[in-house]
Amino acid sequence: MSSIEITERELKVIEEVSKDVNLTQRQISRRVGISLGMVNIILKKLAKKGYIKARQLNGKKIQYILTPKGFAEKARRSYRYLLRTISSIRQIKEEVQQIILKEYEKGQKSFIILGDGELADIVEMSLKDLRKEDLRYRRAAREEDIRDVHSTVLVAELNPDHRFRGKYIDILANITRSI
Repeated sequence: MSSIEITERELKVIEEVSKDVNLTQRQISRRVGISLGMVNIILKKLAKKGYIKARQLNGKKIQYILTPKGFAEKARRSYRYLLRTISSIRQIKEEVQQIILKEYEKGQKSFIILGDGELADIVEMSLKDLRKEDLRYRRAAREEDIRDVHSTVLVAELNPDHRFRGKYIDILANITRSI
């Protein structure tokens, strides 16, 4: 890391300053979860690097303002985070599609997505994007909503505890095994 790059702690301080220029060092310390002394050091370092400006309002009160360079760094980091997230979702979707295709090749054409969170959304996207005309699926938010024992249940919940009969695949367990 070069000396002009910022650390994760520095970025957290930048994010807090961007939310509210009237924060005290003590408030930043609590929000970021680092010591008051460390916040002081980070603020001085960020000012020296040109990411923030410190403006004395009175004898005790200092206002911290994000500079254009600080905004640009925050935007750059947010953009990189977004790209990593999109890449992760794409990878998860591909892995889910491989799981589904294995079942499809064995003759399974009917699936039930169990769950209502983001993982269930990714599983549904994966099924849609396979574009298999004879492939059918539906969603079920609760186990009690599943009555079809001929469909493969794609469990898309964080802590599955299921007692239903029939075939089911714990998506999260399968994905974490392949990572």
